[in-house]
Amino acid sequence: MNLSRRYTHIQGVIDRLSRKYLVYIGLLFATKAAAQGPQPAVPNAIQQDTALYGFFAQLEQADSTVVNVLHLGDSHIQAGFLPVATGEALQKEFGNAGRGWVFPYNLAGTNGPDDYRWHSTVRWKASRVIDRHKEAELGPGAIVITTTSASPAVSFSVRQTKGPGDEVHTAQLFYDAGNADCSVVVPGAQVMVTPGPFGGSATLGRATLEFPGTVQSFQARWDDRSSDPFRFYGAILRNGQSGILYHAIGINGAQYQHYMESANTLAAQLEVLQPQLIIISLGTNEAYAGLSAAAFTAQMDSVVSMIQAQRPEAAILLTTPPECMRTVRRPYRKKVNGRYRTYYRTRHYTNPAIAMVTREMVSYCRRKGLACWNFNALNKARADSFRSGWAPDHIHFNARGYQLQGKLLYEALHEAYQQYLEQKHGKDN
Repeated sequence: MNLSRRYTHIQGVIDRLSRKYLVYIGLLFATKAAAQGPQPAVPNAIQQDTALYGFFAQLEQADSTVVNVLHLGDSHIQAGFLPVATGEALQKEFGNAGRGWVFPYNLAGTNGPDDYRWHSTVRWKASRVIDRHKEAELGPGAIVITTTSASPAVSFSVRQTKGPGDEVHTAQLFYDAGNADCSVVVPGAQVMVTPGPFGGSATLGRATLEFPGTVQSFQARWDDRSSDPFRFYGAILRNGQSGILYHAIGINGAQYQHYMESANTLAAQLEVLQPQLIIISLGTNEAYAGLSAAAFTAQMDSVVSMIQAQRPEAAILLTTPPECMRTVRRPYRKKVNGRYRTYYRTRHYTNPAIAMVTREMVSYCRRKGLACWNFNALNKARADSFRSGWAPDHIHFNARGYQLQGKLLYEALHEAYQQYLEQKHGKDN
């Protein structure tokens, strides 16, 4: 073989090898890119959204009436950031009828929304729906504060006023003074006392306060009462306008079973608040309690069944929990300045029970024809958006995370409402 032919042969081999390896490298990078690329989009949508159409019909009348929404849950709700974000967005679209349900969490020694504050000069004890030894009557808020003071007094003030919608024109205070003849003194307001609107003690009372205009604070004192403990259950605040009242009730550590163990609490919520929509955000604590799928579904069904029996005309929306993690701290030794010290590494692991709770909730809603917002799937699909929104325990969010969740819930409700309008009134809406 002469040099020319040999060179041509070698060049051909090189070309074939180059093409072969270029194809291989191209396939390798394409495979890696596919693995690291964006996952299929998870729509921010409510499943079985036609179950909300009765509520949406009420929303159409929100400019001339008050529409009540109850958001029931656990610590994700008690903190206030999530329901406030959703509620404020709905009120911006459909009208703001007031702050809704409020409770003196700070007097109970626990956390709560930061847009209002209660004060008192007396000492209080708290009893919650999750407590082993709790009060027989916990009222609509699933929590009650108790004092033995002869003349208990509380004061309420708005801390973050965004406009007239946050001010108070009428307030309903729920309490048990131990006797029916107790007088309620509220400077600057007309006061009307009636029996409590929920079952329980014969001395349960409701004081309706009406102010000449709107106020950002008020004080209430109970005089001439018996020596029995005084119980305060919370209040409903309205501004006198039409629109939405978004009531948020959440207790740290709460599960579906807790609201059924104190069934009078759930009944009181429905009787006092008269909600047209009940949003239930539970399931996180069940995922850490070792429940079986059957047990979880049974507890969920008991709550839903009671709501449907007492408020058959109300819509129900279940939301799945965040993609919460289990936290493991492992010790390790490190030599510092000639001495060994113990440090800890913290790692987060997926909690498989979260997937079980989510799966059971989605399946249950599909079977029962209930509306369901699968936030868990959305949380995982938008992991980058929530990356800076987690609290250190990776079970809760920080304020930013909850505000994002609340915004997404509003957007899902808004989209479902738009579809309702299109079906009812045509594409022009």
